[in-house]
Amino acid sequence: MSEHHTSRERRPHGRPARWTAAAGAAVLAAALLTACAGTDSSSASPATGGGKASGGAGCAAGATPLTFWGWSAGYDLAVKKFNQTHPGICVKIENAGAAGDEYTKLTDALKAGSGTPDVAQVEYLEVPSFVITKSLVDLSQYGVSSVRKDFAPVAWSQVTQGSAQYAMPVDLGPLALYYNSKEFAAHSVQVPTTWAEFATAADKLHAADPKAAITNFDPVSAQDVLALMQQYGAFPFSYTGGATLGIHFTGARQTAFANFWQGLIDRKEVTTTADFSPAQWADFDNGADASRLSPAWGPVGMQGSIKKTIGDWRTAPIPTVAPGQQQSGNWGGSTLVVVKGTPHAKEAAEFAQWFGASADSWKILSGSVGGAFPGYLPLLDDAEFQATTLPISGTDTPNKVFAQAAQHMQSPQWPPIMTAALTKWTSVFAGVTKGSETLPQAFAAFQQQMVAYAKDQGFTVTEG
Repeated sequence: MSEHHTSRERRPHGRPARWTAAAGAAVLAAALLTACAGTDSSSASPATGGGKASGGAGCAAGATPLTFWGWSAGYDLAVKKFNQTHPGICVKIENAGAAGDEYTKLTDALKAGSGTPDVAQVEYLEVPSFVITKSLVDLSQYGVSSVRKDFAPVAWSQVTQGSAQYAMPVDLGPLALYYNSKEFAAHSVQVPTTWAEFATAADKLHAADPKAAITNFDPVSAQDVLALMQQYGAFPFSYTGGATLGIHFTGARQTAFANFWQGLIDRKEVTTTADFSPAQWADFDNGADASRLSPAWGPVGMQGSIKKTIGDWRTAPIPTVAPGQQQSGNWGGSTLVVVKGTPHAKEAAEFAQWFGASADSWKILSGSVGGAFPGYLPLLDDAEFQATTLPISGTDTPNKVFAQAAQHMQSPQWPPIMTAALTKWTSVFAGVTKGSETLPQAFAAFQQQMVAYAKDQGFTVTEG
């Protein structure tokens, strides 16, 4: 594989740094209430998206038209390759907005019963929200589950419920410790393997240089906090389908997590700068932050945002709660779903399977334009892929560590209320950054808000 270069950080498939899809939350809330009341949204009239896909680049005359809503870099190139190699199907890609913007439009179209695409990009965390409204086609009926063996278990488990498969997994964002080797060496800091060692290293580093912190922890960035909670064994939701939902921000493990990070914040041993901001990149580049709890897609973009420390960064497994554990968390990643009502479900399923589970597709998705990190094992386990180097980390091979991390993740049970959760998160956790509240206090407030919201949508909520 060639080295990946980009001039900007890649967030998890285009999600804004702060979730602002308030309209999407309102629309989805109405849909959830209807779904929990027992109305089958699949009774809506057939989707019309397939009819809009004529004229796609490289398509043969008479090919079955498909419309695909997607926003990530490189997706258009993969579509072009598919059309060239599958003359019987013509896919047209449309950008309906990234993340929440697309979900709002998709929910509106489903509610109206027209204007939906045949295929859509949906992040793992949002798949259950469309499953509960019966808006997705079960791909197992088209044999797509035959490629299960080619995927990391954490990717596959997030797109299935029982024997049903509601999405095609694509990429992942396993976490690792990405550290400035010169900063660690300058202060005689050993690479920590446990969170207890991490706290000790943070104490040592800050004592040696009061202006230095061991890492950045942005309380307002929901996805990376949830990824760290997952890695800590403190993921705050439990959900396996249906109308019962667990919300656990005030349980023992969640409280331990909140206290751990609040202690580091209080001692000024971590910064709380906004993720992806110029200030964050400056802190990484000037030694104010000596490491990053990075997703696999992080180093590729990070090297385009720093200058002075290019070549200094190295990769190690993320610290664990107990010695000897091999446990990571996942930040980011998308799937392809086939939208209920499409007149071309079979062809849409064929495209989704090719997109997520073919060498031709992954050559593009993981390349210099796409930069996605695979959940696809033939590439994830490939020696050449794992040996890829980046200018930011010299001869270090980040992909090898991230590939190992991808094999050691417990699947998060995303609830079907994530749009609302992400919308509420920003205001609730802003006080932690400002210093007007603690992380445990924010967890308690968020618990109260989300329980009330879930009950309003008709869910039976378990707490603890």
